[in-house]
Amino acid sequence: MLLLYAIQGVWRAYRRARRRARELSVYAGKEVTALERLAAQLNEHGFALEHSASELFPKLGQVLAFLEQPLIAVTIPWLLRRAIRRPYRRR
Repeated sequence: MLLLYAIQGVWRAYRRARRRARELSVYAGKEVTALERLAAQLNEHGFALEHSASELFPKLGQVLAFLEQPLIAVTIPWLLRRAIRRPYRRR
């Protein structure tokens, strides 16, 4: 019986982590799109960005691919809380 409760808890935690990772990856994707649009506008208006966009966007894509992993996406807020030394507060 205890094993069933443990399995259920692990499954719920996994689903929650997967959902948070998906939300984070969608947000990061929107930010990358916004940055691409901004760079295109700046290039159209004559600002000298030369190679910065071509160097920046592949790196952002790599970060996005890294953040899509569920355990990484869920671990980042935990690491930030530990770095600031503030405990997690439930609402």
